[in-house]
Amino acid sequence: MNIRSYREFGALNSPKIFDAFEQGAKKIGFFPADPKITIPVIWSVLWSGRMKANQRIYENAVSQGIPVLIIEVGNFKRGVTWRLSVNNVNRLGYFGQGPIDNDRPKKLGIELKPIRLKRRSEILIACQHKQSLQWPNTMSTESWITDTVKKLKTKTDRNIVIRPHPRCAINPNIPGVSINYPRKILNTYDDFDFDTDYHAVINYNTGPAIAAAINGTPVICDQSSLAFPVSDDIDNIEDPRLENREQWLIDLSHKKWTIEEIADGVPQQRLLPYLVSTCS
Repeated sequence: MNIRSYREFGALNSPKIFDAFEQGAKKIGFFPADPKITIPVIWSVLWSGRMKANQRIYENAVSQGIPVLIIEVGNFKRGVTWRLSVNNVNRLGYFGQGPIDNDRPKKLGIELKPIRLKRRSEILIACQHKQSLQWPNTMSTESWITDTVKKLKTKTDRNIVIRPHPRCAINPNIPGVSINYPRKILNTYDDFDFDTDYHAVINYNTGPAIAAAINGTPVICDQSSLAFPVSDDIDNIEDPRLENREQWLIDLSHKKWTIEEIADGVPQQRLLPYLVSTCS
């Protein structure tokens, strides 16, 4: 088993993370199995821009039963923590196994905010990029929004706000909803403002649901979302619950790693037994 880092198809901020990954991989001896098998290491599962070529690499490997290692920005603090997983970056992916540190969220500077008892009355539908592996190719973003709004209107008369993904335009022709366009935060690489003060946040399976849950706002998401363990159902939209966050945050914190931890091979070590068994 060898690895091949596809640096040329990484984002502009990826070189130092690839460096750390390769340093950590070498440190733990990441090549113990069949040398004829090469595991691709790609940056993100967004098949767009610089990362578009990763789609062919990913699909070719998966078709041969070869796992794909994915490096992706973390959901806690963009540019501070990173994900390292196999075949996907949500609950459909594999993040490895190893020791659990109950204090890890605190060590990463992540703290659960109290559940918001007084929230804005609107419901937010937070969209995501339709050219990502995370988005199902069986439906369009617009059709998902339309279907979600229809379901909501059978359960509630609350106002509905649509937040497009910062880099993925949408054209929802839906009367009675408003659009909240993200604004880039000055002096950041790719951070955008995100207000979680809503009655509930609905998101398919990306970062907005995680941010909302950490900040004390109930969420509704798909089973493939890393926020699903704390998600409620759209049927309960008038009185959504947000429970069991403490253990969820501990588990989630073992899917986010600093560049120093990656350089030490910590997340790679958690993935290694699975990769060996898969490639042997």
